[in-house]
Amino acid sequence: MGRNLWAEFLLFEVLHCLVFFPTRRRAYRAVILVAMIYLAAHIYLTTETTKPVELVCTMGQRISLHFGSVAYLMFTEGSFPDHWKRVRDEVHAKADTDGRNRLPSNFTLTKKLWWMVDLKHSVRMVGWVQEPRDCLPPPPPPSRRTFLWKTFFKFIAYVVLLDLFKLMFVQNPVFDTRAHDPTDGPETYLAALPLLRRAPYVLGFGLWIALSFKTVQSFWALVCVGLAGSSPTLWPDMWGRWRDAYTLRKLWGRTWHQTMRPMLAGLGKLVANKILGFPRGTNLSSYTQLYIAFFLSGLFHFAGEFMYERRIVYRSFIFFPLQAVAITLEDFVIFISKRLLLQRGSKLDPGNPNGSWPEVIARVVGYLWVTLWFCWTLPIYIDEASLAGYYTTERGTISQFLFGRWKLWADV
Repeated sequence: MGRNLWAEFLLFEVLHCLVFFPTRRRAYRAVILVAMIYLAAHIYLTTETTKPVELVCTMGQRISLHFGSVAYLMFTEGSFPDHWKRVRDEVHAKADTDGRNRLPSNFTLTKKLWWMVDLKHSVRMVGWVQEPRDCLPPPPPPSRRTFLWKTFFKFIAYVVLLDLFKLMFVQNPVFDTRAHDPTDGPETYLAALPLLRRAPYVLGFGLWIALSFKTVQSFWALVCVGLAGSSPTLWPDMWGRWRDAYTLRKLWGRTWHQTMRPMLAGLGKLVANKILGFPRGTNLSSYTQLYIAFFLSGLFHFAGEFMYERRIVYRSFIFFPLQAVAITLEDFVIFISKRLLLQRGSKLDPGNPNGSWPEVIARVVGYLWVTLWFCWTLPIYIDEASLAGYYTTERGTISQFLFGRWKLWADV
């Protein structure tokens, strides 16, 4: 890696926090942003090695996400910083008749610093007035003890399952470079399997991603609620219900992790409504936001891949825009189907858990469609990364112990 890479990245994190200090002075933020841009360019362009893989990719993605969060918070809604308010800053609203003491720019220094740190780590805006309540799962009850016990046992379960899921990658020709000849191309990995045989790997890969996010979130929830006194209500699950994933739109919009949802939605509205001037609620506005969201998703993932392996960066710019195209076609098919059914006096609501048999069948067909779509497109996303050694990993502690015991028993 580049010289002092981790120190530079830590400095970048500090600058990203300082840029949100609640002051109205634009010159202050301009200086911080210039320093962030210079430091980010230096980090990206001076990376010399690519180990450890996960940390390098995470670093690249975090840098790009931080720039996205700056754009979202400062340019999408009202004036920064006074437009962005925490719910707890609104509790005593009646005690402040003119509201001036509740503006972040008028906080005391200590309160400003806490507000700044809180905003930096509030990617999903949970606990803020601007929280997007239409997509986040409901918050857990405020009982700290109950939350800590449940989260602790979930964390243990996630760690064990994540360890066992590593067996899906180790020495598996679908993922692991070591199981291939050095001259093999990406088409010899997941794409080499017949379409229907890919389904277990596609579903397993999705569950592995979900477990990874859940493990990290559970760890930080235990730390922040148990040690820092954070409220359990600020830690809703970042995943929606998997039973809602019977269309691509619902999978990406409701089920898949909501880490970037507020930012992507805000930047999409900025482009569609303020820059291009499309009226809110129109198809032009809606689909512009859709394509902007998936383009930005590709860009953020590209940033991590660029840090790791320059040759695989194009995969994100194919995979994520393809999702927007498929959702557009899916919407068209659903629209035509509903029109035809209405003309015959029928109406389907597959989302109704107590629906009729036709609605259940429509939902099953939806699950099959989503699964087949990812069986076709997921190799685009992961095979180049597999070829570059991204998924070449070792067995975890638990799976290695079980594997060793199994070999010992088999040799007896």
